Amino acid sequence: MKRWYKYLLNYDTDRKFMPKDEAFEDHKRSMKGYNSSKGYSSKEDFFTVHFHGAHPRHGHYHGYLINRLKKEGDILSIGSGRCVNELLLMEEGFAVTCSDLEQPCQQETMQLFPHLKFMKYDVTKGSASRKFDSVISLSMFYLFDEEELLRVFKNVRDSLKSGGTFVFDPGGAENNLITRIIDDIICPSEMLMLKFLKKLLRRENCVVTKKHHGCRTTDAEIISIARRSGFDLCDMKKYDHFTEFGMRSIFFGKMPKKMVELLGRVVPYIRMFCFKKVDSSIDKM
Repeated sequence: MKRWYKYLLNYDTDRKFMPKDEAFEDHKRSMKGYNSSKGYSSKEDFFTVHFHGAHPRHGHYHGYLINRLKKEGDILSIGSGRCVNELLLMEEGFAVTCSDLEQPCQQETMQLFPHLKFMKYDVTKGSASRKFDSVISLSMFYLFDEEELLRVFKNVRDSLKSGGTFVFDPGGAENNLITRIIDDIICPSEMLMLKFLKKLLRRENCVVTKKHHGCRTTDAEIISIARRSGFDLCDMKKYDHFTEFGMRSIFFGKMPKKMVELLGRVVPYIRMFCFKKVDSSIDKM
């Protein structure tokens, strides 16, 4: 497991380092799009903007989830955010309860989807208030280090019924040589070059701010933590060979998409895991 840093230009020249997001408001600022209420004029508008017109990860998530979840099951989503995938599942007949520390655009969402079930829940603090057949979480677990991740997995296990499943994507490609090159060499070098050009051409003073974004994990680390927490791996699939090079790098983002996807085959952005709860004698009582 490796600390994951991102780099951005900052006109607050005293702010050269930013810590990892801890509170929901910090994460909301980092996500930026959470502040926008665009796409709430109708259900069709919502899915056009936030599903079809957003990052392609939502399509990959949906394709995987509908094959791993059961409509007759009771499903909990952790870290639901705007609830895009969850709302689409609900529209297709799945019983989903969303949860997060807060819900962005809650009033607008409830006007369009009055049957949405949402509860405030911090998975780092303990198990959910009741047990579910399945738990899902999409692109959130990168925020946790190993100790936090182990605690979270155990809380998820305690939130599942006997034989329940946990389906999730940690968020971001795994920790390997290529992602280390992207994170530690390519991205900071590009930001330093951009800073130089702004200074030279626009006479703008800024600094490159290093932000603690979370952690990069390997697949083996995720599987090991899950097993230590009482889970068995059922299935794993990987998608999206573009994002890690094409969206994180200015240079590679200008290259033809097919060429970027060829390079990105070693760093798929989406890693969908499906784990099954291993029942103990207590769980079966």
